[in-house]
Amino acid sequence: MLKKNRASILIFTLLILSIITMLTQQLVRSVLIGYEFSSNQLRAEQARFLALGGIQLAISQLNIDKIQERDIKKKLSEKEKFKKFLLRILPNINRWQTFDLKEDLDGIDGQIKLCITCENGKININEAFDFNKKEFKPEYKKILNGLEIKGKLKTGEIEKRLTEFLKNRKKPLDDISQLSNISGLQDLNIFYEPPNISEYKKKSSPNSEIYLQDLFTIWTEKKDINLLFLSDSMLAVLGLRRPLADDSENLKDKFNNFIKNFNKDWLKNWEPNWKNFSPIYGRNTKILKSSEKILSKEFGPKFYSVLSCGKIENVEQKLLVVLKEVVKEKKEQQNKKVSAKEKLAEEKGKKEKSSKTFQIIRMYWL
Repeated sequence: MLKKNRASILIFTLLILSIITMLTQQLVRSVLIGYEFSSNQLRAEQARFLALGGIQLAISQLNIDKIQERDIKKKLSEKEKFKKFLLRILPNINRWQTFDLKEDLDGIDGQIKLCITCENGKININEAFDFNKKEFKPEYKKILNGLEIKGKLKTGEIEKRLTEFLKNRKKPLDDISQLSNISGLQDLNIFYEPPNISEYKKKSSPNSEIYLQDLFTIWTEKKDINLLFLSDSMLAVLGLRRPLADDSENLKDKFNNFIKNFNKDWLKNWEPNWKNFSPIYGRNTKILKSSEKILSKEFGPKFYSVLSCGKIENVEQKLLVVLKEVVKEKKEQQNKKVSAKEKLAEEKGKKEKSSKTFQIIRMYWL
């Protein structure tokens, strides 16, 4: 009888230990899952802040008023500022820029990637479409009618689909993402993805896709397209050379030489000056020649898109914003008596009393 009791107690003890072990395992698993979830949430929030920081980096690059010599006492002329601006932007536009962060220097281990594209280098679809005649204007129709996306859309299909959609809509687009609702265009990517270097081939290759948000815009105030800052998809449509991820290094001398000799008058009469553009954009094409009416004769982009990606370990947050250049007036001192001479000097120095900056007019978390 005693032996049976001992055996029962042993079995009961083993059963209790098994239950405790199972509960402990579940508790440890729950703690680990909770810890991993909390860590991922923390990394996601940190990556989110890095993505927002990338937007500020892009704004600092685009702000031509902030360009100055290392010697702050020496002022640059407008021409010198413009060329320094081009040196900063042109080799990197439509391409990723990568900034690796280290905890000992930056307070955090992570990475910021950003890509600047110019809205003035795209087709303003609201301006290109004639809502009264219910068709694209001739100069744009010619471009879109010849557009083919291999494996996705036949020649002229995109123009047909867009015309049908806008004809039924009867009013301008409110957001470029509305294009993704068009029947037959669902297979096209809406948001731009910059070219990358293949991890396997270690070789850079151009994009083969056309991106709707990279081809069209609704933000620009003029219908003209900026030749110098054409978007990747617009370069493809015009048959010009598309950007590669490592162009800023491989074409460094060509970019430097182009910018050193650049004259704004080239844009007014670009065709005879195309030999200056060709090292970067490739050969002149028939479709480019036929698009002369929609190419801007002046350089004055005011709208940009910035794709920013923040990364902490394996967690990424991606953000796309549309920026508009605005002029910010400096506040004057109140109740200050100003003489006629001072007023005259004030008029002459009016430009110095305002500064250019950028405001976010649209934001997408991708």
